[in-house]
Amino acid sequence: MPDESSIQPPVAESAPNSVGFLISQLGFFSSKRFAEALAPVGIGPKEFLLLRFVAASAGQSQQALAQRLDVPPSRMVALVDDLEERGLLERRLDPDDRRVRGLHLTEKGKETVERAATVAVDYETKLCSSLQGGERDQLIDLLRKIQQGQTDLPGVHPGLGQDHPGPPRV
Repeated sequence: MPDESSIQPPVAESAPNSVGFLISQLGFFSSKRFAEALAPVGIGPKEFLLLRFVAASAGQSQQALAQRLDVPPSRMVALVDDLEERGLLERRLDPDDRRVRGLHLTEKGKETVERAATVAVDYETKLCSSLQGGERDQLIDLLRKIQQGQTDLPGVHPGLGQDHPGPPRV
C-alpha cells in the first residue's frame, strides 16, 4: 500500500468525461459571462428573465408570476419593488378585481428588454461560435433530453428565487 506522501493529485489537463461536470462548469462560466454582457444594460439575468415574463404576460399579478416562476413571494416582492423603483415596470390595478395589481412594463422597461434581448442573441452567437452546421440544434436537443425529469420549470433558471446580489447599477 503506498503511503500518503507518495500519492499525487491528478493534474487536470482536460475536462473529465462527465456530463454533470461539464454542464456545471459551462453553466457557471456562461452565467458569469452573460451577467457581464448584460451589465451595460443595467440589469442582470434574473431581472431580464422577470421582465421577459412580464412582457409575455402583461397584467399578470406578481403572486401568479411568483407561482409560475417558483419564486418565494418575499423574493418576488423585492425583485418587483427594485424594478419598479428603477422605472422598468409598474403595478396597475386590475380593472376586474381592485384587490389585484397586475405587472406591466414601462416604456423604459420595454426598451431595456429589447436591448437585453439583443445582448442575449449576441452572447449566444459567441457562446456557440465553435459549433458548426446543425451542431447547436443537436446540442439543444440533447440537453433538453437531459433536462426532462430534472425540473418542472424548463424555462426558468433556478437562481431566480435565490437571494444573490444583483447586477452592478449602471
